This record gives sequence, C-alpha cells and structure tokens, in this order.
Amino acid sequence: MKITLRFASLCTIFLMMMITPASLLYAQGSPTDDGDNWMRRLPDNTYVAAVSVPGTHDTATGEGFGENGAMGEEYARCQDLSIAEQWKVGVRAFDLRPAAFEGYLNCNHGLMATVKRFDDALIQIRDLLIANPSEFVIIHMLHASDGDITDDYNTQILKLLHSDELKDYLVNFKKDLKVSEVRGKMLILSRDKYAATPVGGFFENWTGSADWSYMTRPTIIGTGNNTSKVYVQDYSETYKEGDLDIKIEAMKRLLNYGATHKNKTKASLVWYFNFASAYSQVISLFGYEISTSDGYRDNATHTHEAMLDFLSSTEYFGPTGVVLMDYAGVDQSGEYHTRGRELVKAIIAHNFTYLDDVVAGIPATKADDSEGEVEALYSVDGERLESPRHNAVNIVRYSDGKSQKVLY
Repeated sequence: MKITLRFASLCTIFLMMMITPASLLYAQGSPTDDGDNWMRRLPDNTYVAAVSVPGTHDTATGEGFGENGAMGEEYARCQDLSIAEQWKVGVRAFDLRPAAFEGYLNCNHGLMATVKRFDDALIQIRDLLIANPSEFVIIHMLHASDGDITDDYNTQILKLLHSDELKDYLVNFKKDLKVSEVRGKMLILSRDKYAATPVGGFFENWTGSADWSYMTRPTIIGTGNNTSKVYVQDYSETYKEGDLDIKIEAMKRLLNYGATHKNKTKASLVWYFNFASAYSQVISLFGYEISTSDGYRDNATHTHEAMLDFLSSTEYFGPTGVVLMDYAGVDQSGEYHTRGRELVKAIIAHNFTYLDDVVAGIPATKADDSEGEVEALYSVDGERLESPRHNAVNIVRYSDGKSQKVLY
C-alpha cells in the first residue's frame, strides 16, 4: 500500500463519500479442489529451492476488512479468496503482514486492518498441514508497522512463534532444505529482524528495484551459518507510463534465470521470490497517489498473462521459485480477467516438467536433437496421453530416453 494507507487514515470520511456499493461485488466462480495435496508428488530429495510454489500477495485481504470494509474493498483488497479457499486451489506460499494490536497481532495491508488475526492465520495453516501432511508452506512475513497500535511487535512475534501451539510446526531455514524436511511444516521468512536469531529465516537487502544488480543482492539468513542467495523481483508500482513493461521484463528475467541456472547441487542453489503483484491504477488525493484494488486487478491481467506465456514456452525448464500474485485462484475478478486460477494451476504443473523422478518418470532434458522414435506422450502434470492435447503443451518421450515439451 505504500503511501496509500499511511495517508488514508487522515481522510477516511472523504474517501467513504467516494465509495459506491458496486465496489463490493467481486470474485466470479467458486474455488475447486484442483490443488489439494499436489506436493505429495514431489520427490522427497528435491531441494525446496528447486520447487515452483504458487503464492498470494497480501494474503489476508481475502478475508475482508471488518469496520473498514468499504475502504478496504476500494483500496486494499488483493485477493478474492479466503486462506482456506486459497489452500484448496493449490496456493502454498502466503504473504502475511502482522501489525501490533493490544494483546495480539493482526493481519494488515499497511494501515488497513483485515478481520484476520495473525495467530489465527498461523493456526489455520497449521491445521491444514496436520490434515495434509504431504504439503508444506512458505510464509513471507513483513511487519505492517504503519498499522501498529502498540509498540511491542517484537515481543509478541517471539512469544507466538515459540508457543506450544506452533513451535513443532515451524522449520528453520537452511540453504539446502529438502522436501522431506519440510513436509507438514511452515518456513517463515521475515523481512524484519524481530530478534537476534530467527524462527525460520530473515531476509537481508530486500529490494523493490527492477535493476538486476539489486535483484541479485538479497540473502536469507537462518540459524547458525545457514545463509543463501535469494533473487527477488518485487517491483510494485506499475501505474506510470512504461512501468508495466519494466515490471514484466524484470519478472521474465528472473524466470529465465531459473530456466538456465540449475538448482541441482548445494553449492549452486539459489532461492527465488518473484512477485507478479503490483498496482497499475491510482487515484490522486491531496497530493498523494493512492493505489486501488482495481489497480491490483488490472496489473494482474498483464503480469499473469506474461507469466503464463512464459511457462507455456517449450524453451523453459526450471523453477519459478515462490510466485506471489494478486487474485490467485480466480480467473475473473470484477470486470478484470485475472487468470489467477489458471496461473496457480500452471505453476503447480510446471514442477512436473523439470523435476526428476516425477510420477510420469520424465527426465528434465530438452531433446531437439533426439533421433529416437516417439515412445510416449504426457500432459505437463504427468498424465499419460493416448493422443496429443491440441493448443496445449505436451511432453514427448523418445525411445532414446530424451524428452521435450511440444506445443501442438
């Protein structure tokens, strides 16, 4: 929300006058269970850094805004689905932004409080993991300091993360974490240092720049000497002329790096956080440019399309890392064709085009030079096909053991 919600509290009455009931209608269609337990198909020895994980930006806005409902709907909503619904469609990375309230932490979007308490969100995710032990969750955590009511954020965070209710479901960061080590658990990575030692990990040198030299500077710090490079794309303002193109190029550059850099050994591992989210529309009020919920929707129509185009390319074999998006799990939000369900499904399916030992047994090699006969056809999520799916990417396996993605 940036400047947006810092200023919003000064002009609440004025803004409320601008809000119409039409702004309260949104997601079209209900979520399905397309994404239930998709991680069970990941080989246990897969590095977590090599997994493509669909996630949500400002996750808790999908829960609603309580007393600030109308303002939240107009200026702060980034999701149409609740956490439970996001989980159901396959989301496994959540962006939670706690603010310190009297006696508890609340999930906020800047100044704007959602109806979701932070402890309730973590307990809910814990319960989903208990019920689905093949899965794991990555949490991007950012202190929503603009929304603080009290000054005891660090104390409250530590107490919660060390609580009996959660401590056994949290895993500490290390560069070479494997899927087998995180099943049934959460990895919490914080952009704020709330203590000398993290529960999970701390990000350092986070950037919102689209400059590659800045995107490649961040690191993740775990306990002991556990550190790793993490490449980050979080260019969040796309409302000025040319900025959307800059965003998409930076997003695609990070995707392309994941395609060409092989996360196969501990020494070579790089983690990725690639934000599809941003806002491309603002309103001007008293000299401030204020983001809008439709701005997040509009941006999503462009960045989601670009990422889907990239993932459908027959040239791409490698992890996306964690992708945090707006309006995940819905293809239509209001008047905007966000393709958020389509993108979640594509990121999940993408894992099974490059990971070794997937259910279909297809190695992650491209085979333009293959001299073998076509032996088998598979969909990108590993289903054996009798004939190719037209207008879709298929995986062709040849008799010489090579394979390639082909768009029919």
